[in-house]
Amino acid sequence: MKKIWLVLSHEIETIVRSRSFILTLILVPLVGFLVVFIVGILQRNNPSPDLTSLLLPERPPVKGFVDYSGIILEVPEELGEIVRAYPNESDGLQALKEGQIAVLYVVSRDYLETGKIDLFAQQINLLEDSGNAYPVDWLIHYNLLKDKPQLLDRVVQPLNLKVEFIATEKPPRDPNDMLTFFVPYGITLFFYVFILGSASLLLSNITTEKQNRVMEILLTSVTPSQMMTGKIIGLGLVGLLQMVVWLVSALILLQFSGRTFTALQGIQIPPAIIGWGVLYFILGYTIFAGLMAGIGALVPNLREASQATFLVILPLIIPLMFISLLIHRPDAALSIGLSLFPLTSPVAMMTRLAATPVPIWQLGLAAVLQALTAVFIIRLVSGMFRAQNLLSGQSFSIKVFLQALAGRS
Repeated sequence: MKKIWLVLSHEIETIVRSRSFILTLILVPLVGFLVVFIVGILQRNNPSPDLTSLLLPERPPVKGFVDYSGIILEVPEELGEIVRAYPNESDGLQALKEGQIAVLYVVSRDYLETGKIDLFAQQINLLEDSGNAYPVDWLIHYNLLKDKPQLLDRVVQPLNLKVEFIATEKPPRDPNDMLTFFVPYGITLFFYVFILGSASLLLSNITTEKQNRVMEILLTSVTPSQMMTGKIIGLGLVGLLQMVVWLVSALILLQFSGRTFTALQGIQIPPAIIGWGVLYFILGYTIFAGLMAGIGALVPNLREASQATFLVILPLIIPLMFISLLIHRPDAALSIGLSLFPLTSPVAMMTRLAATPVPIWQLGLAAVLQALTAVFIIRLVSGMFRAQNLLSGQSFSIKVFLQALAGRS
């Protein structure tokens, strides 16, 4: 136990004292606070309900149109400043080239039969190209139905949808709310980055010590198991410290940013995310740190180690591939399976937990499976260091990695 403590304390002291760690720990939250502070000052000088007016022009771009169909006889007052009529296509194109208008719509003579409208623009505009013809479509609707205002309202806004959730044990989630997707997505990336980043730190540490022959000296004083345990716990505590600092900073930042960014006022982080998040980070980190350590034991240098990490991080990428399913259908069979499988559980379960309440038995079962997997992997990887001198200098291959895990290296 004493030797584990020596390795552990050495790793913590080395990382925490490094300038890069201190700068990363402090600067990332500081940048967030500075952004909120600066935007807050700008909004006080230029009051607006949200951030949109700071990022977009005060006035929307003017759009031109040529009406050969004779339908558009009147331009509503509210559109007078953003649309401009031209008698023919030549005049409209000339105005477009001179930058007087952003785009030009040409309504064909047989519009009522064909619905054909030609669009001219100086550059690609995905919104216009995708069929968003506002305000010309509104002009046509208005002129065709201005004598029937009730019908015009229904054409322009066919649905006045009111969503009601029937009695359920789970709190309602508004599928139309942007935050319904972005909050779980942000939490998913948060845990993905921290688990992968902390595990990669161990890989870099082992590979560097192996290249410098420090590893061979260490193994004369401690057993592979003691060294592995000390390194994993030490670097894990450093990663946990960074995660807690950033998480607390993010929660504080949300409180302040809600006053500045109105869109963020509705963000609510489920309380269960905090407690279960710490546990799942520890378990997920231990699993992937062990696998990264195994790669570090087999590769001769950091370059080959970086090339081999894709094999290990692939399970963490899978939840990102199915993130839409995890968020919108968190109780689907595949979502539950990903959140219970030990190699995908650290990220997938946090995504589900951010999207919907998860049964306690699933949270507990996933944690137990991760703990058993972590113990199993650490025991296997410890054996790789006994064989590392024999494998030193060899290029990494999946076959060698799997054989070493199986104890046949």
